[in-house]
Amino acid sequence: MGSLTELQKKQLVDRCNSINVNTLLKYIQSGEITLAELANLSADRREYIDKKIKDQPNPLEQEEWNEIISLIESSGASDELMHKFNAYIKKWEEKRPTGNHVDEAVQKRQELEQVLIEIKRNQEEADWQQVDPFNKSDLLGHLKKYPNTIHAAEIEESLWGLTDKENINALHEYQSLYPEGKFAGEVKNMLESFVEWDSVRATRDVFKVNSYLKEHPNSPFAKQAQLLVAELKQEEIGFMRNNPNGYESVRLMRLLSEGIVSEYELINARAITENILNTIRDIDIVRDLPDVEFAIANSTPECKEGYTDVYFFGIPSTGKTCVLMGLSRSDNLHINLASGGGEYASTLQQYIDVGKTIPRTPGDFVTTLEATISSLASGGLVHKINLVEMSGEEFAFGVANNPDHVFTFEEMGTGVTKLLCNDNRKVFFLVIDPTANVVKIRRTVLRGYDEATGQAIEDEQIGIVNQRTTIQKMVNILQNPDNAEIMKKVDSLHIIMTKSDILGNPVVREEKALKIFQDRYANNILEPLINLCKEYNINAQYDFHPNLYTFSLGDFYVGGLYEYESTDSNRLVNAIRNSTQAERKMTFWDKVKKTFN
Repeated sequence: MGSLTELQKKQLVDRCNSINVNTLLKYIQSGEITLAELANLSADRREYIDKKIKDQPNPLEQEEWNEIISLIESSGASDELMHKFNAYIKKWEEKRPTGNHVDEAVQKRQELEQVLIEIKRNQEEADWQQVDPFNKSDLLGHLKKYPNTIHAAEIEESLWGLTDKENINALHEYQSLYPEGKFAGEVKNMLESFVEWDSVRATRDVFKVNSYLKEHPNSPFAKQAQLLVAELKQEEIGFMRNNPNGYESVRLMRLLSEGIVSEYELINARAITENILNTIRDIDIVRDLPDVEFAIANSTPECKEGYTDVYFFGIPSTGKTCVLMGLSRSDNLHINLASGGGEYASTLQQYIDVGKTIPRTPGDFVTTLEATISSLASGGLVHKINLVEMSGEEFAFGVANNPDHVFTFEEMGTGVTKLLCNDNRKVFFLVIDPTANVVKIRRTVLRGYDEATGQAIEDEQIGIVNQRTTIQKMVNILQNPDNAEIMKKVDSLHIIMTKSDILGNPVVREEKALKIFQDRYANNILEPLINLCKEYNINAQYDFHPNLYTFSLGDFYVGGLYEYESTDSNRLVNAIRNSTQAERKMTFWDKVKKTFN
């Protein structure tokens, strides 16, 4: 029986006393219309219908119940069957037609509920057995499939255990999943502490990270802080090894005092030695060593006549002073500390004994170290030399600031010019730094004096010096015929490559130094130097070729400290000895004879 339209329903109401009463009964039993809506229904018809409703089962109800029975027999317990029970009970519970099965349906629904609960519990338990408690996707998948799971607490515990407590996104994800969960308080504290840790971590300051770790030993980021301290510690050690001159000893001592690094770690990593560590602890470089400025102020350039003058030409920071320091402590070279440069030489020796380089010399500084070279094997022969110390700025400005067509020592305008013009024999060394080619230098130049106050007027000169260009210009100066009188007095001309400790162990240093020289300088200066040597009979014993010497004071460590190693210094002393004329050392009887003669 189909559903009535509004028009059909109105016609049914209007004709309720004329149409077949059994047809009217069917519409009432189907629920299409109620007795209350049939206000004009006659009393006898109403009585007939009431009696039939009470005494005769509702066929529609019977039909629906039969469907439920059929579903029970065919499918057994299911959600569809539960839906059928609920719909049947809701529809017929109040009307309760004759022979209805509402009470039976309520009882069977209760039984079905228990069966379904057990089925679902068994199904969930079977699924739960397949869940990996250490797999986040498995846990979240089970929770999505069974939002009311009996394993909710276990899932929360497992998800918390899998949450990366050091990852702010992971913490936020957990917080969104369990805003009022068991660990909500911990999450809140961690998120608050993350802000502090994040700012500390961003500094990548080993001291700040280490302090955070000490102040927050139970922080959720303690492990991350430990790893970062370890990483930054290795960076510190690497910097000590790769740039020892740039690493302050004060910083090293702080690393040790705060327990970030141990002496064993530093020594084992070859970042420092026990001797260097003792020096840092026991010696105040500023207070315990001589004042370099005082030594410079009390030293004068005076090339003693009859000696061979040894010059070291190079731009600033090439290590020329380091060469002099090494020579000053060679066993075969003896400096006269009472000579014009004696105060400076004494200072160099004291610094080298401690293993400390001296600061850069002033831009106009020139001095000489009067020295002799001798040995027990020399048979009483002695070589007399003047070691000339000149600042790199003086040399660089003198060469670089002159126009390309001006190539005389006179026009360089340096304090060394006058010394070069004396009658002494000479040895020239061109000093090359393998670590840099361009150097920015500055110096203060006296321009005069104020007429009114008498105060000095000084200007600061700043220049960018290219080492390769400057060395090439120097070679051109040596070639200039106007410098012929000076060049005629040169016995040897060689090249020193300083800072050779950075080139590796002593076995490979010379090979690496030669490659650097060939790659950067040989094409521009080697052939001119050889031709120059042939012209003035320089380096005759070496077929007129300049030698390349590597030089290092030793192995450098933190704070620019080093352990002096005399090998390179002794080689240079031998090179100078082989390039100079020797005199027989006067014996006691020679001095007596000279006195009476």
